[in-house]
Amino acid sequence: MAPLTDRPRSVEPHQELASRIKRWREARGLNQQALADRAGFARSTLSKIENGLLSPTFEILLKLAQGFGCELSDLVRAEAPVLVGRMVVERGAPGAAIDNPNARLWPLGAELRGRPFQSMLVEFTQDDLAAFGEWNRHDTDDMLHVLSGTLVLHTEGYAPATLHPGDTVHFDGTMPHACLKGGREPCRCLYVFAARGGGAG
Repeated sequence: MAPLTDRPRSVEPHQELASRIKRWREARGLNQQALADRAGFARSTLSKIENGLLSPTFEILLKLAQGFGCELSDLVRAEAPVLVGRMVVERGAPGAAIDNPNARLWPLGAELRGRPFQSMLVEFTQDDLAAFGEWNRHDTDDMLHVLSGTLVLHTEGYAPATLHPGDTVHFDGTMPHACLKGGREPCRCLYVFAARGGGAG
């Protein structure tokens, strides 16, 4: 199972996310065990997330979205109507971040539903591979484009790759991987991913 951080989340946007998960589950007539079974992790984990006792990792968020049969962006951002014409302009800094143990994530263009891909701004904050924990893996095709800082990408079967601003890497998200910052400053990247076998999320 993907690792979870045990830091309590009693402030926005984590309260909002926990409330939305519970509200969506109840609106679909699912108890915690049923949703946990559909998402593929323990009911106790879902209970802690809904009560703000655990902050879900990116992998757990993906599983929750799959359990709900929705896109990840629909889950982590406030509900919005489907756009006709499929265009949205976002100006300035992104909204509130979703914190993970080794990174911060800002979903982009969440109002555009039904896309074959999802996009996020991600800031990698961990520089110690030994402290990273279990490596990430998820059923997606991934792309990272470095905007600032230095990215050190560790993957199973490949030597570590060091990328600088302007560099891009495409890789198989099912391959165990760990993204670290390569210096004192956080590494910020554009992250684009697509779920395999259909639309994103």
